[in-house]
Amino acid sequence: MEIRENVKFSVGIWAFTACGDRFSPLGYREGLTLEDQFALLSRVEGVQGVILQCPNVVNEHNIEQVKLLLQQTNLEAAAVDANLFSGQYVKGSFTNPNPVIRQEAVRLAKQTVNMAKALGTKNAGLWLGQDGYDYPFQANHLELWKWEMDAIREVAEYDPSVRLCIEYKVKEPRYHLVIGDVGKALLACQEVGQSNVGITFDFGHAFMCNENPAESVRLLQKYGKLFSVHFNDSYRVDDDDMIAGSVHSWETLEVLLALEEMKYDGWYGFDIFPYREDMVGATTLCVQNIKSIRKLLKKIDFAALKKLQGSLDFIEIHRMLRGIFYPD
Repeated sequence: MEIRENVKFSVGIWAFTACGDRFSPLGYREGLTLEDQFALLSRVEGVQGVILQCPNVVNEHNIEQVKLLLQQTNLEAAAVDANLFSGQYVKGSFTNPNPVIRQEAVRLAKQTVNMAKALGTKNAGLWLGQDGYDYPFQANHLELWKWEMDAIREVAEYDPSVRLCIEYKVKEPRYHLVIGDVGKALLACQEVGQSNVGITFDFGHAFMCNENPAESVRLLQKYGKLFSVHFNDSYRVDDDDMIAGSVHSWETLEVLLALEEMKYDGWYGFDIFPYREDMVGATTLCVQNIKSIRKLLKKIDFAALKKLQGSLDFIEIHRMLRGIFYPD
């Protein structure tokens, strides 16, 4: 199998913020202006795109400024994500019990679609982190599901030329999110029934669901719903958003193999939070690690691997592959 030499890399703009957490809400460094964030991102060699957020990063009032920053730094907008997880959405966005807030969330999602289209990207991201519940008996589960599906469908129908990329996650900030794993994500796509609704696959989120990331990628591709990919790394339990390829090299390699076999041509995005690390250094390592691991694909005998997978013979599979990471 021929391995493509070039893929498109993007980084979430939040990697260049103060990176606050619940122990240090203001972050571990001084906040930066948007101009400074773009300037730092432009120093990361190999990155062509940036993932933005609406309305806190780009909105109707500053879109011309953002366009100018993109032009000055020679970057593309890879996606615009809706910020539906802060402030007024403490009890949910699309599934908020207050219909006024639900409609406001839909309005913001439509504004995000507008921003994506105006910036020349076909991807508008929806991470619905507040849509869910925490305790037994707290929620009417089917009511939440209906509200979620109805809202996604309304936003999708607003402009079919823009793709809605739903990013699933099993927990956080709620303990149970409505769209929590790859199966529910695919079910949501089926129920919404719009061709422009698909999924953003996040490496660390798959681990949180106890999924094998490569299997999830292949399932999404099989049903035509793999719209974008976020790389990072973690210790599987929480959404650590660590440097891509820094912990789970084997699983990263398997995902990259799956993407190559399916000829995925979308963005290879990095969703990381370098809380204590140098921002440029951390994102540079993400690019370098993924590029280096992709080069290892050239060492794999794909025909032999497929044959061995037919018998599930892991001993022989590992013997064939171990030289990639453990050369004698």
